[in-house]
Amino acid sequence: GCVSGAGRSGIMSAVVEEKSTRIMEVLISTVRPFDLLLGKVIGVGGAVLLQLAIWGGSASVLSLFRGQIAGSIGMPAQQASSITLPTITPDMLIVLFAFFILGFFLFASAYAAVGSMCNSTQETQQFAQPLTLLVVFGFFGALAAIKHPDGPAARLMSFIPLTSPFVVPVRYAISPQPWTEVVASMLVTLAGGLAVIWVAGRIYRIGVLAYGKRPTPKEIFRWIRAS
Repeated sequence: GCVSGAGRSGIMSAVVEEKSTRIMEVLISTVRPFDLLLGKVIGVGGAVLLQLAIWGGSASVLSLFRGQIAGSIGMPAQQASSITLPTITPDMLIVLFAFFILGFFLFASAYAAVGSMCNSTQETQQFAQPLTLLVVFGFFGALAAIKHPDGPAARLMSFIPLTSPFVVPVRYAISPQPWTEVVASMLVTLAGGLAVIWVAGRIYRIGVLAYGKRPTPKEIFRWIRAS
């Protein structure tokens, strides 16, 4: 969560910086805005995945060689072998990976669109508040799912694109759902993510070249409708 949060805010800050320094005008002259948006999201997402892979690999090494590592720091090998570490099954890893990717693309695209509408980092704090509240709501939904993984609220949030990336992995870790339900939730989240990327792309292509006053909701809606 912290890693992906840093990635999302990093995309927003990068867009604002490129816009304020007019570098964006040079980039847009050679690359289509939508391609630039996807490139930013994919690039940051790849960096986040690499960081997670390093953490996961380090945890695997510690688990496999904990006896030798314990011996090197003076801990008895028998005591080290009695330490139980959490394990992640392959199906759980698939669910985590799939919903991480879906959730990251959805929110990162939205944050990039917010950055394109702003002229300074101070403005992003106000514009990003609704997105931040949605992320917080998703975290609270995941906490609620820990207590009642099969409750009506948890099931409902599993089919809302903005909350499913937080809720479904938690539910699956505690009480694995049928794969038909998991795949259905993935498809709903994918559809919602594509819709957000489409809207974000239309805002981004105009917002990155719009300077001066902050756009009103009416202007943003006009950007989305523009052909």
